[in-house]
Amino acid sequence: MTISRTLGVCGTVAAALLVSSTAVAADLEVVVDGLRSAQGQARVAVHKRVPGAAFPEGGVVAAAWRTAGEGALRFVFADLAPGDYAVAAFHDADGDGKLGQNMVGLPTEGFGFSNGATGFMGPPSFDEAAVTIGPKDERVSVAVPIAYSGS
Repeated sequence: MTISRTLGVCGTVAAALLVSSTAVAADLEVVVDGLRSAQGQARVAVHKRVPGAAFPEGGVVAAAWRTAGEGALRFVFADLAPGDYAVAAFHDADGDGKLGQNMVGLPTEGFGFSNGATGFMGPPSFDEAAVTIGPKDERVSVAVPIAYSGS
């Protein structure tokens, strides 16, 4: 193999590596708003669709928590591939890592979903809460308002 041909092959490999290293990905900014207190943590999970499973069961691709604060908190999930995602969040006021529920299964802590989606007698569907990250997006923002049962 000649040097020029070797350099040509190396250049092609280098170009392919450059393209793959700049693979399309975007950040998802989640703004959780409406926390009633600074007790406990705000917990957020980003989900992909799981065929045959009801959202928000399974499909978690990223999650984060931070100390709660009254008002709005911002979370950024970096480098998500293009596709549809849905976000579920809750105010873990007692800090036990779980969404508190009463005897009949109603939440006793604040909760919310992307796009302000609400369900009837349970969480919304994935499609109602879906946020699309397109191949040319650098950052997509979504609001997750926190609601408290009985309010």
